[in-house]
Amino acid sequence: MSQDKNEFGGGNRTSLYTPMSEVEQEVLERLIAAGDLRVHVLEWGVVNTPRVTFGDARIQIQFRLSFDRPATPIPVYFLDLELRTGSGLLLFRDRKSVEYGGKPVSVAAGVFFDMVWDIQIRSMDPKLVKAFTGAYGLTSRLQDRDTGEMTLTGNMNLNSKQKGRIITLREGEAWSKDDTERRTAESVAKQDKSRRR
Repeated sequence: MSQDKNEFGGGNRTSLYTPMSEVEQEVLERLIAAGDLRVHVLEWGVVNTPRVTFGDARIQIQFRLSFDRPATPIPVYFLDLELRTGSGLLLFRDRKSVEYGGKPVSVAAGVFFDMVWDIQIRSMDPKLVKAFTGAYGLTSRLQDRDTGEMTLTGNMNLNSKQKGRIITLREGEAWSKDDTERRTAESVAKQDKSRRR
């Protein structure tokens, strides 16, 4: 392994993560270069020109969300975000809590937020990768050579120490995801309760 890479091939040697394959990164590069990404904010609108940057495991989308309604402010606890291509193909969906200091943001016509949506990508759907690049065979580091399924170690050649570290890494990611989902569910419940009043 090169000294400028982490033990799983990631470009940041000081961070423990598994990067996308070069083919998956090419898909993102093509979509960004073509200006073909849109952020759909369900119930609120579409951002057609987000600023998008990416690395070997993350994509960061910066955008301004401007509200054209309602006339009087309402509390909003969460937003449902979708990353789509210009043709409407869904790439990623996420529900994000937008509470600030434990309180909902207040939304009304004329209000805007500058937002950053950071998405960690472990792997892409191989069908999507093939559609954009024409690549055949393995398209992800996490795709098993024999079954074609996405697995914990995929097609990476890891020793026992690395396998232990990747298990610990995935457990930490799962805990973080569960914690985020729990907090978002609490935000959804608060918003539902607020709307019933």
